[in-house]
Amino acid sequence: MTMSMLNMPVNAKDVKIMNYINGEFVAPTSGSYLMSYNPATGEEMTPIPDSMAKDVDNAVRAAKNAFPMWSNMPATERAAMLNRIADMIDENCQKLATLESQDQGKPVMMAAMYDMPTCANTFRQFAKYIVDGIMETKSTANVMMTKMSVTKNEPGTMMAVTQHVPAGVAGLITPWNFPMQMVCEKIAPCIAVGNTCVVKPTELTSVTPFVLSQIMDAAGIPAGVVNFVFGTGTNAGEPLVKHKDVRLISFTGGSPTGAKIGAMSGGMYKRVSLELGGKNPSLVFNDSDMNHAVATNVRAAFQNQGEICLCSSRQYVQRDVYDMYLQMFRQMTMEEVVVGDPSNPKTFYGPMVSKQHMEKVMSYIRLAQEEGAKVEFLVNPNNKMIKNVSKDGMLTIKGMEGGYYIAPTLITGMKQSSRLMQEEIFGPVVCVMPFKTEEEAIQLANDTEYGLGASVWTMDKVKMMRVMKQVNAGSVWGNGWYSVDDNMPFGGMGCSGTSREHGPWSLEFYTETKALYYPSMK
Repeated sequence: MTMSMLNMPVNAKDVKIMNYINGEFVAPTSGSYLMSYNPATGEEMTPIPDSMAKDVDNAVRAAKNAFPMWSNMPATERAAMLNRIADMIDENCQKLATLESQDQGKPVMMAAMYDMPTCANTFRQFAKYIVDGIMETKSTANVMMTKMSVTKNEPGTMMAVTQHVPAGVAGLITPWNFPMQMVCEKIAPCIAVGNTCVVKPTELTSVTPFVLSQIMDAAGIPAGVVNFVFGTGTNAGEPLVKHKDVRLISFTGGSPTGAKIGAMSGGMYKRVSLELGGKNPSLVFNDSDMNHAVATNVRAAFQNQGEICLCSSRQYVQRDVYDMYLQMFRQMTMEEVVVGDPSNPKTFYGPMVSKQHMEKVMSYIRLAQEEGAKVEFLVNPNNKMIKNVSKDGMLTIKGMEGGYYIAPTLITGMKQSSRLMQEEIFGPVVCVMPFKTEEEAIQLANDTEYGLGASVWTMDKVKMMRVMKQVNAGSVWGNGWYSVDDNMPFGGMGCSGTSREHGPWSLEFYTETKALYYPSMK
């Protein structure tokens, strides 16, 4: 059966979300549901299962039972399954992008051009990895070998080789900013190497993860290999983390939740990967290509509504070009950053994911005003779709008056110690501050508990490399931002997380590495 035969809907209201356990679509055992909302309009959209520990236990049991079969399946057969899933994602790219936009708020065009192709490519990438074979380490060692007598050893040669084996059942917990993409980036390497899994997407954006379960079912994934349990972190996520038969946990989300997961799993000898938040600096020196730096930093501040863990929410600009930079930043934002209907191809970013998150972001704007910082809402006055801008940045969009929109917000004049500079806001809010020297720029960049990403802007290559090496972040770009190579490691330092994933690093995380020693034999 193909996904097109399943008649995928194009309106999220028509998606009837159910848990996917042991190859069957089932209601939550509690019979309880949560309501999801369209962030563009604030209207009710579709019920989400409010799953409990019993649902999680059923899913883990199914995954555990499926593990021997799936882990022993030839890599070529597992790869064929991954490629089939990728093809079906491509086949339904535009419909998936539309559903993603309705559920999360991002522009349809962004989801169609970036999110969905990335999902398909991720499955193909790991299909290729396992067909090509995981690189194993080989070596020889001169040793003393016991043959006939304990006391009479003879010199000999011992061969050694590593072996990567699947670890078992994985719990995959995913965020709401890239709902489909993050689920795919965890499932693909997990099942490619032979693990089985239970996926717990966020309750805020469950539509496309559920549709992915339908795609995988239509592709013929064996029962129990991949299971989806929908619901809250408290009712479903916590039982998944604590379950005795779950050997690995991969979580992407906020740092406070990541800390709780780390604490819950710490005494259970689980392998845990935490990809958490960021408060990412962009350092702009006076010898930068200013047009390039401003254009990229506008995008780095506001793309995906600022709901990207790598967004450059702290921007430091050398003092002698600071005023010029701000003027260029204001002008480019007002001219090119269109906020509004996410289905409109001209829209740069849409609404916040939820009313609660909108209120959180606006609380930081109010904090800036209370602290005496300068707050500017960079809205083009010629945008006739914007009916009103509130004093704390909320936008009222014509025809979407109930939506969760916030204006592109520029804050200056705050202190480095302010919460605005130290805490992840995760919205279309950017703080810009001047610096004098290279040493001060590095000090300011590293003055945070986070360490996920950073950018360095200068035309001096020697200085660029010198500064990049001193900034504490898992990914650092020179004269650029968010150009991610899937064969490179991704992860953060400090409050930005533990471990590394993507490419070979994902294969390392999702497998146990054994060292096999054997004597050299003729």
